[in-house]
Amino acid sequence: MEVVWISAFWMGIISACSLPLGCLTTVFWKPNDRAIAFFMAFGGGALLAALTIDLVASSLDEGHFNALALGCIFGGLLFIGLNEIINDFGGFLRKASTRVYHIRKQQHKQFKRILSAVHKLSVFDDLSDGDLKALAASVKPLQVKKGAYIYRCNDPPDNLYIVADGLIDLIDPTGVKDPQIFNRNETFGWLAFFTGSPYRYHSIAKKDSTLWQLPRTTFTHLVPNSPTLLQSVHLELRTPEVSEYLQGQQNLPAEKVKKWCDNAVHSLLKRGIYNQAIPVDDNSQGFLQHSTNIDRLPIFRDLPIDEIKAIASRLIFKHYSRGETFFHQADQADRMYFIASGEVSILDARTSSSRSNELAENNAFGFMAFLTGGRHTVSALATTDSEVWTLRRQDFQELVKLLPELSKQLKHFIQQPVITEYLEQQQGLNADTSARWCRNSLLSIDNGAELPTISDMVFDISGHQAMPLSIWLGLLLDGIPEALVIGANMAVSHVGLSLLSGLFLSNYPEALSSSVGMRHDGMKFSIILFMWVSLMLLTGIISALGSIFFVGLSPSILVFTQGVAAGSMLTMIAQTMLPEAYLKGGSVIGFSTLLGFLAAIFFKTLE
Repeated sequence: MEVVWISAFWMGIISACSLPLGCLTTVFWKPNDRAIAFFMAFGGGALLAALTIDLVASSLDEGHFNALALGCIFGGLLFIGLNEIINDFGGFLRKASTRVYHIRKQQHKQFKRILSAVHKLSVFDDLSDGDLKALAASVKPLQVKKGAYIYRCNDPPDNLYIVADGLIDLIDPTGVKDPQIFNRNETFGWLAFFTGSPYRYHSIAKKDSTLWQLPRTTFTHLVPNSPTLLQSVHLELRTPEVSEYLQGQQNLPAEKVKKWCDNAVHSLLKRGIYNQAIPVDDNSQGFLQHSTNIDRLPIFRDLPIDEIKAIASRLIFKHYSRGETFFHQADQADRMYFIASGEVSILDARTSSSRSNELAENNAFGFMAFLTGGRHTVSALATTDSEVWTLRRQDFQELVKLLPELSKQLKHFIQQPVITEYLEQQQGLNADTSARWCRNSLLSIDNGAELPTISDMVFDISGHQAMPLSIWLGLLLDGIPEALVIGANMAVSHVGLSLLSGLFLSNYPEALSSSVGMRHDGMKFSIILFMWVSLMLLTGIISALGSIFFVGLSPSILVFTQGVAAGSMLTMIAQTMLPEAYLKGGSVIGFSTLLGFLAAIFFKTLE
């Protein structure tokens, strides 16, 4: 017995030693997605062959199909259930495939909640399922930190917002009205959204929150194509609520409100669309006069006049009173600023000096954090009454797609050392991640996609203290079945070379792929290596304990247990390994799976 459990321990160690080996590989080799996909599919094919030869075939030869089938079904369901639980607590980060599955699951839940929230607005109450789904499908998630602005007073009414989680304050900048608080599943910004008028409040997250954004463009495109929605909008335009809003909050005289409502109804019935009640002030003519003198912004220099006009049409012209803050240090950068008049102080709380950098007319500020989608590393406030133009990041993204010269100059700027220096010194990225941001940004510009943000490059684990444990439990869930198989086989005979090789070959790419992903998410290499080493040791220990526990059990119970392990592993291959391989490598996985399958069979011939 002593010899058996010691042998089982070492068999477990041999099968799982490829886990830390895969992790260590990432120190000197950064495999691309296609290489990871090849190894993942190869390991999946090897494990499929090993399970078929060493577990399924041997159980069938002994006439235990029923016990094997029941065990496989139970093992598969057990893996699915535990996988769901662990993924919900952060374990989905262990693989790209588990991430994709988790995201799709969350999107389905989100879809149902969005439909429920949208139904609460009377104008959407009688919409068909198809129209509701068209609205819900266009909704985009938005993560906001406590204290961050969702929108500011006088911003364009681009979105209707639904609170998924958190608390949102609507604050009247004039101080006349008390703040309004919006909770889970409540909507805000509706009347500005509906009338096409600038938001009249500041919208600020009272705590870390998740929002859903319904774009106004989706709404305006759906109205002429949905008779039900067109009729609902017609009725809504005649409600006292709309008139009271335009008079009381947008300060339009009653006669202008009546004229706009009449014109909106006429246009709606004739063309299916209606004009905004109050266009956003962009003071585009003033910007055209200032544009040639803007300092601190190289990408806007020497642009053709038609592109300058296009940029001017996307600006928001605002007045800031003396002492009013543009942004605080560590706020998410969602816009940049051009000073039309006045003076702005740039303050850096990280320096020991209390002196500030004073910017005057024709200066731009907030650009670097705005471009990279990071957080502001300084604060900015108006030293005197000031007028500024603001450009939101979403508008800038669209301008880059539309304006070839702006796109060209932006690409040139991204390739300058100043960008990587900023990312590393101010945003705290390492050299690899900052270089990856630059590469991805250039590809995004070429492909007409949105520029990546820093948060796209680095997953913020700091706010998820239990996440490393969840990832570790998810990895353990993948590894326990193989340890049970080794223990059960050692209890009655021996572990076949094909099974041992199949386990070894499947563990290596799993560790390689997961380690690359976790390092990209910002996890320390020492923590990742500790995870794999501890899993290797646990595989050996569980194998040893299994070789003791399974001694003397009836053949049907033993086969049932092997079936549980086989079912779990087969489900894991189908649910995580092969989907991840296809996700990363596409068609290459077919042939590499075949090669892995043949490799395990080859090892069987050596026994």
